[in-house]
Amino acid sequence: MMTTVTRENLMRYYRTGANLTQAEFAAAMGMPFRSYQDIETGKSPVRPIHVAAARWALVELASRSDLKSGYLPLEIAQVVKEAAK
Repeated sequence: MMTTVTRENLMRYYRTGANLTQAEFAAAMGMPFRSYQDIETGKSPVRPIHVAAARWALVELASRSDLKSGYLPLEIAQVVKEAAK
C-alpha cells in the first residue's frame, strides 16, 4: 500500500525514509524533541521553516553517511546531484 505524502505527514515521511527516531531527527533539525513530536502528531502545524530544517538535516545526514544520498527523497537527492556538478 502506497501512502500519499501530505504536508501533515511530510516530517514522518522524511524521518522514516532516513530510518531515524523522532529524537534523532529532531536533533538533526536543531529543534527540541517535544516540539518535533507535536509537529509529527499534528498537535502543532508544519511550517515552512520546519520543512526547510528537515530537508537540510537530510542533506547533512547524507553527507556523513555511507549511504550518501540513497535515502533522500527524490526531490532532495536531485538538488544534491545538481549541486555536485
